[in-house]
Amino acid sequence: MTKLLVVGAGPMRSAAFAVWRGMGLSVVLADGYSAARYEHLADEFVPLDPRDGSADLKAVTELARQCDGIVTLSDDSQGTVAAVAEAVGLPGIGSPAATAARSKSLQRALCERAGMFVPRWRTVRGPGDLKEFFADGGRAAVLKPVDSAGSAGVLRVGTYEEALRQWPVVRSLSPSRTAVVEDFIEGREVCVEAVVSGGEPVFVSVTGKEVRGPLGFVVVSLSFAAEQPDRAAAERFIRRLVAAVGLSDGIVHAECKVEGARWGLVEAGFRPGGDLIADLTARVTGVHTYRALAQIAVGDKPTTASTAAAAGAAAPSALSAPFAQIRFLTGEGLVRQFVPPARVLEGLPDVRVVNQMFAAGQRVRHPLGNSGRAGYAAGWGTDPAALDEQLRCALDRLGGEMGLAVHGAEAAGNHAAA
Repeated sequence: MTKLLVVGAGPMRSAAFAVWRGMGLSVVLADGYSAARYEHLADEFVPLDPRDGSADLKAVTELARQCDGIVTLSDDSQGTVAAVAEAVGLPGIGSPAATAARSKSLQRALCERAGMFVPRWRTVRGPGDLKEFFADGGRAAVLKPVDSAGSAGVLRVGTYEEALRQWPVVRSLSPSRTAVVEDFIEGREVCVEAVVSGGEPVFVSVTGKEVRGPLGFVVVSLSFAAEQPDRAAAERFIRRLVAAVGLSDGIVHAECKVEGARWGLVEAGFRPGGDLIADLTARVTGVHTYRALAQIAVGDKPTTASTAAAAGAAAPSALSAPFAQIRFLTGEGLVRQFVPPARVLEGLPDVRVVNQMFAAGQRVRHPLGNSGRAGYAAGWGTDPAALDEQLRCALDRLGGEMGLAVHGAEAAGNHAAA
């Protein structure tokens, strides 16, 4: 059997293992760090530290020599996987792209050099850098760790004094103890998923994104649609991005701010998006980026929308839908009990999945990143407004029965990833 080595995973990635099993791959998982555990879904498991900077490169390299491809599902392991792939002669994103993936400051420098829109920004290694950024006075800005993920430690600040107060928190969430501060970009937020082959995007899908503050940028909703007016613009953006970072073959998950015709990069990773993005993208397009990731890793041509349809691999009509969405629960309080999903789902036909992410007796606090969210509900259907209303109802039920003070719902935003 073709063997795929997976170095590092992360939360909500179970579908990847199901997709790879369906492809007939034998999966070797090397991950002794992720809080989400997938040992039971792999054919072989090795409890190695997979993280960049602390991984046992010799041990990972020996594993890779026994496999036909190597991938990661974790931001923290993109450099490790690229280096090992190069060492053993397997396909990979390459060390330059992996280095860019782990550094928001390098991403901005490369995009700036390529003539792409980049807001005024500065690398922060100490208070002096913050003082220079705010030398001309207060301004709406964002302070974020240069090498973290999942919105951890991403905070909105308006003055030097405010940024200086938040600096210890942001610094503590960066492995390199480095941050980026930049002008806040107006506009709507989207995620772009792309499959890149030979330096060209061969599949692109746009996801609507809703975040909640007031200080942080926690993702509270992601929306998907089969028809995407932004797709052509997103394809042009991805083409420029991969040229800027030097990516020839791989998967791109890019988070962007869009204002009119202007697209600005928030951050990018060269692996499939998390938060069930790959699952729900497949639901509305028939293309699974987990499948394409494995295909590229073992040297095959990736499945795209056109090749999936030609091969009959698109999602069956009974399982696909024109719209899909996931909403996340944020709140505070001591979790009172486990809430049976059937009780939450009653009378909500478009809501298919509900999950409580904190157990009874645990305390939920105001989240400073996506990892602090208390649960989620996901679904799909033909009416995006009805779907969104049902998901909100599901989370109100879930949070209320958990015993949480549920944070107030914000304006609905983009239902259809327009």
